[in-house]
Amino acid sequence: MITAVLGVLFFGFADALWRPSVLHHGLHKVLLHRTVLTTLILGLYLITDIQHFKFNIPMIAMGILTGVIAGFGLYFLVKAFSLETTTNVLYLNIFTLLIAQLFSFILFEESIRWEYYTIQIGLSILTVLCFNRFDFKLRKGLLYGLLASLCFGIAYPLAGIPIKEIGFKTTIFIQEITILFIFLCFGYYIKKIRIDFKIYFDIKILALSVLSAFALILFFYSYTVIEIYKVNLISNFHPVGGMIVSIILFGERLTKYQILGVLSSIIVCLLIFVN
Repeated sequence: MITAVLGVLFFGFADALWRPSVLHHGLHKVLLHRTVLTTLILGLYLITDIQHFKFNIPMIAMGILTGVIAGFGLYFLVKAFSLETTTNVLYLNIFTLLIAQLFSFILFEESIRWEYYTIQIGLSILTVLCFNRFDFKLRKGLLYGLLASLCFGIAYPLAGIPIKEIGFKTTIFIQEITILFIFLCFGYYIKKIRIDFKIYFDIKILALSVLSAFALILFFYSYTVIEIYKVNLISNFHPVGGMIVSIILFGERLTKYQILGVLSSIIVCLLIFVN
């Protein structure tokens, strides 16, 4: 379970670096260069266990599918970070957990107690309202954040299928190289962005890429050692890492309403555990 916790925290640390990086370099340039380095790291990690590589076309196709969904999710997430504060976007992650739970019920026929699920939805809405000081307007940034939650809520449970068959190392590499292909097509050929390795001298970009790679390794390794629903439950705490970095490095502060939102999200996690 410690690997899942570390992976979630690393995701949070990385998420806190998206907004300052995008504001400085531009969204498409950051997405492309982050994914280049992350894919390279995951490729090197796969090579360390290449003797266990399994060539399974249906599972590779499933890995590509989850990569496409996660790629759109990543784009929507970073777009949200470019328009909203880090803390406001991070706590939309609570909907990722709800969607993943519902999708697991549909796909894998996992049990669900609807009375608890209804309460979870209500508390999740309360969490978002708290983080917006009860003055909620569906701003463009929040809409992108919700779209990201939808994509990740589908991609995370789906990833469990190829992980069981071809291993987590192969699966995360296939996912990431699929995302790289998408960003290369869009960034390189449409936006005319050229790969510039000098960008990695910016410590924010370098840290974002490395943290993302290690977060993926730790998070999806956890799928192989504990139940997927427990990993997804733990993932709801990934805003903690992002908030720590945002508060210490970038001066963001939590209001009393946002603290209430944190407590509300913790209750949602407890209800999902009971569910």
